[in-house]
Amino acid sequence: MKHRTVIRLVSAAFVAVLPLGCDDDEPTAPTGPFLEVTAPGFFGLLEGSTRQLEATFDGEPAAVTWESNNTAVITVSQTGLVTAVGPGNAAATATMTSDPTKMRSASFTVTAPPTLTSGTPVTGLSSSGARGSTRLWKIIVPSGTANLAVTLSGGTGDVDLYINYGTPPDPAEGIAECASFNGGNGELCEVANPAAGTWFVLLELWDPYTGVTLTATTTP
Repeated sequence: MKHRTVIRLVSAAFVAVLPLGCDDDEPTAPTGPFLEVTAPGFFGLLEGSTRQLEATFDGEPAAVTWESNNTAVITVSQTGLVTAVGPGNAAATATMTSDPTKMRSASFTVTAPPTLTSGTPVTGLSSSGARGSTRLWKIIVPSGTANLAVTLSGGTGDVDLYINYGTPPDPAEGIAECASFNGGNGELCEVANPAAGTWFVLLELWDPYTGVTLTATTTP
């Protein structure tokens, strides 16, 4: 068995959605300087994740107010932090405080992972992708749950298991409330008295696998 807490790569499949475009709206003013909105390294949002927007004017940080045009898809704080709430398309708009005629928007596409049903196995999972490629699910944990258990079993190859509350796990950054990376596919993550809400379940490929079963179970 290999120890795999480091030197792991998170695949682009983790956020493998294309945006409508960030900072792609036309400036409201006919000539520069322009109000600009940036989201460095952003190519889409996964439900439950966040991205920090920044507003500049003539290359300098600008004082702005922020607004989402669809709060069922994204919310945006007055510091420019966008949170993906649900699947769909939405825009976050910055309005310059000193000159409300200057506005700029960033557009987002949010996708949601499939939802696991407690005690119902997902069978026949397979992947021949690159090492480090991932697949993501979520499970909604009710209030008062005594135990959350997520297992992988069966099949061939080698796939690892990570779970995290509130936001998707990120193995490369060590973000996971539980990680199981045994050789083969016998993996278990168990959390006593888990927080109520959305838990994300991430599978990360080590070696190509086939015929694997994923089961998440909440116990009252």
